[in-house]
Amino acid sequence: MPTEVVAIDGPSGAGKSTVARQLAQRLGFGFLDTGAMYRAITWLFLQAGCAPAECAAEPDQGHARMRACLQQSRLELQNGRVVLNGRDVTEHLRTREVESQVSAVSALSFVRAAMRDLQRAVAQAGPVVAEGRDMGSVVFPMARWKVYLDAAPSERARRRCQDFARQGREVSEALVLEEILVRDRLDSTRSDAPLRQAADAIYIDSTGLTTESVVAQLFARVRGDEVREAL
Repeated sequence: MPTEVVAIDGPSGAGKSTVARQLAQRLGFGFLDTGAMYRAITWLFLQAGCAPAECAAEPDQGHARMRACLQQSRLELQNGRVVLNGRDVTEHLRTREVESQVSAVSALSFVRAAMRDLQRAVAQAGPVVAEGRDMGSVVFPMARWKVYLDAAPSERARRRCQDFARQGREVSEALVLEEILVRDRLDSTRSDAPLRQAADAIYIDSTGLTTESVVAQLFARVRGDEVREAL
């Protein structure tokens, strides 16, 4: 089980991806964007016509088709890009369509099992900063550093709207807030690896904090632990 991991968990829009990416750069660690991995599988299911919302009326809710689609896929993380079956799909992962389905896809046990194996394999290759929903609680229970990064729902909705605006899309902040609250409920109540703070994780509320201040706080903690261990 990988141990040289900074495991950052937290709800949607808390700033995990940005913080994890910048922290990995400062530490010289790899960056494991697990949220992008689940988004990529969601995009794959949407393209194949077997996303959860499209299969609700089927006897097995489309699970057989999803399993077959997943087994035939090859997901890779390459220099910050997400490559699925040889195609760079990074730019497709933040669409409203993917956002609306990713929680349902992430709740599927067979999807989580496949992603968990891949995430652990990546971390075995060297120290990583991993962000997601169950990094410290399930995927990397032996991680040396565990963080639960949170923010007020209204702040998370504001940040997500800024992301959409950078993509040239105008979305109602009230609608985004509603979607975030729904996703929080789905992520925290799913039966397989629900969103929760690991018992040994530090809690950081990023509401009102800059990304730089959060990264600096985590960088100091990781480097401080390494120095103390070396003495």
